[in-house]
Amino acid sequence: MTEEKIRCLAKQLEIDLVGFFAVEPLTECLPHLLKRHQAGLSTGFEGGVPIERIDYRSAYPFAKAGIVIGVNNYQTFEGIVDGQLRGHFASVSWGEDYHRVLRRKMNELMQAINDERQNSGELPMNYQVFVDNSPLVDRGSAYRAGLGFFGKNNCLINHHFGSFFFIGQILVDTYITFTKPQLVENGCGTCRRCLDVCPNQALGEGFSLDPSRCISYLTQKKSLTPDEENRISTYLYGCDLCQQVCPYNQDLKKTREKAFWIEAETASPPLSEILMLTNRDYKIRYGKTASGWRGKKNLMRNAQLILKKA
Repeated sequence: MTEEKIRCLAKQLEIDLVGFFAVEPLTECLPHLLKRHQAGLSTGFEGGVPIERIDYRSAYPFAKAGIVIGVNNYQTFEGIVDGQLRGHFASVSWGEDYHRVLRRKMNELMQAINDERQNSGELPMNYQVFVDNSPLVDRGSAYRAGLGFFGKNNCLINHHFGSFFFIGQILVDTYITFTKPQLVENGCGTCRRCLDVCPNQALGEGFSLDPSRCISYLTQKKSLTPDEENRISTYLYGCDLCQQVCPYNQDLKKTREKAFWIEAETASPPLSEILMLTNRDYKIRYGKTASGWRGKKNLMRNAQLILKKA
């Protein structure tokens, strides 16, 4: 199975980005992971210690090659001005849960690949897909595959899709013939827009992130200190501030993945509606989104904190 053939199949499935990577340990990410771990800046959501996070075969012992995909999730709305106090959901939680969407895309891609192999009289590839559901560093794999560079906002930035794309990776038990990708040179330069826009200065020099100051992390954290509560002011779940100001995220095209499409009212609901959610309402409205895993309690707490500061 060649790179060219897989790229062709991915294009037919409307996968925006596809790359390939070797499954030797991801040592290029280890110094940064160790530094964060030793400084106590891990969120607890990552799972695994740094040495485990760079070892592909600890996640899939039969891995011989890796495929990484990216799916554009960008869309934008006019702000709603109707006198109601509203909170915001970050783009990561718009539409259907991206974990489900990307797993579906990757399984469809592998089905297409294995159909081609079967037609050629070859055995199917065995594989395993990952979307933020293992200790593996998805952005590290995408960087190795040449899909972008690490920005000062800690996101992977692509020259066509900015940082508004979701990443999924596939480990396969069969070798793939591909040209070693050229790593994308860092393009941040002296720009500080993301660092300066963060109201809590969560982003630091040297591509660092302090979770205790990061709005996105705090909206998802179960228990908050009084200082952390004071840092939640507009977002009900996640945060897009550091992405919105990035020069690479201007004038992007709307995602063609309809599973992510929503209306402005869904992205910025009235706080009064959130505070009146029943368990049934919550499951219907948010249970199948990426914010659904955290539960109603966090959402209502965040709404109360936003209302308190209004």
